[in-house]
Amino acid sequence: MLHVAGGTYLERCLFPEWHELFGSGLRASLAVKNLGAPVTLHTYLARRDELTLRAKAASNGIEVNIRAEISATVGFDYFHGLSTPVIAPPPQLIRQADAFELTEDCILRFGFMEGDAVVHGKMVVYDPQSPQSPVLFRDNGSSAEKLAIVSNRTEGRLLTGRRDPNEIAAALFESQRCSAVVIKCGSHGCIVCEDGKTTQVPAFKTDKVWPIGSGDVFASAFSKFWALDHKTAAESAELASKATAYFCGTKSLLFPADFPASFALPPISPRSGAPKRVYLAAPFFSMSQNWLVEQALEALSSQGLSVFSPLHHVGRGAANQIYDKDIAGLRESDIVFACVDGLDSGTIFEIGFAVSLGKPVVAFVQNEPPEDLKMLEGGGCLLEKDFVTAIYKTYWLATS
Repeated sequence: MLHVAGGTYLERCLFPEWHELFGSGLRASLAVKNLGAPVTLHTYLARRDELTLRAKAASNGIEVNIRAEISATVGFDYFHGLSTPVIAPPPQLIRQADAFELTEDCILRFGFMEGDAVVHGKMVVYDPQSPQSPVLFRDNGSSAEKLAIVSNRTEGRLLTGRRDPNEIAAALFESQRCSAVVIKCGSHGCIVCEDGKTTQVPAFKTDKVWPIGSGDVFASAFSKFWALDHKTAAESAELASKATAYFCGTKSLLFPADFPASFALPPISPRSGAPKRVYLAAPFFSMSQNWLVEQALEALSSQGLSVFSPLHHVGRGAANQIYDKDIAGLRESDIVFACVDGLDSGTIFEIGFAVSLGKPVVAFVQNEPPEDLKMLEGGGCLLEKDFVTAIYKTYWLATS
């Protein structure tokens, strides 16, 4: 039995549309159960959402222990899957419930927005789940005979003051007296530190990418394989990476009965050397167009890609002021990410120029009819309606 101490939160996303009660604790519990292990969820919740939680739990065979009733279930609102969520109530206004204690053999503890869990166990996995102010596992009095910390790179940097994932893992391993440390690095996979040995575990390439909750799935799958099945941390991290890829590609926690034997997605091999350069082709004549350019620039940069943006690197001006500079930026880039909605003449010209140079193009387009996209499709451009998937496919091209 795995005991999960984690939040149950409302999640809303506009593109693609999503409105569900999940959060780290509930999603992790569903993942563990669907991977074949019994699970109990320990969480906080507002009364108005209790029926929904208990219905989801009952239909999936999950035991639920609501440790305290809170005034409002915390909500996370995303514009798209890579955007920074708006949290409601705002974090500074969330009323903190009393911490609860949990003593069991196998525990997965997440960081909470609205309270805290003080855990004591034989096999404990800890995921800080806080991009702003993560806390160390033992700071609240928690203890473990064997402790594994699963953290993303941002949390690890805040916890240790180090930037390199290998240094973060080593610092946490020593300071927290861990049996294992896993530092997640997004598309670059993860670093596993165990028994003085560091292992690189890959991420896997999917046809679609749904990132909301992917960290919950990784932590829960790792906990199942490490704490319950007693696999090594490296083995558990690779299986967790595969489970996460399945979730990201399908938006489903219903893993195949023969998982992971049936898993056949290709691993992503991080590219060494300087990052490839992406040319960001898009119109920027209105507020909405400028907003999309900013979102694309941030998302591509977060993948470790170098981005040439005509808006930022050249700016607006007459044809004789911008053409040569834009074309030079295009020639010096390796890949084009194009925002095609509106069929802006300048963007279409840049796509055609890139194709003539043999450069790959990822075209993010949601609202244009297939008839108007024939030349792009015929020219080998990758056409993608989902913004997040388009970003990841650009990254994958850069690593191929």
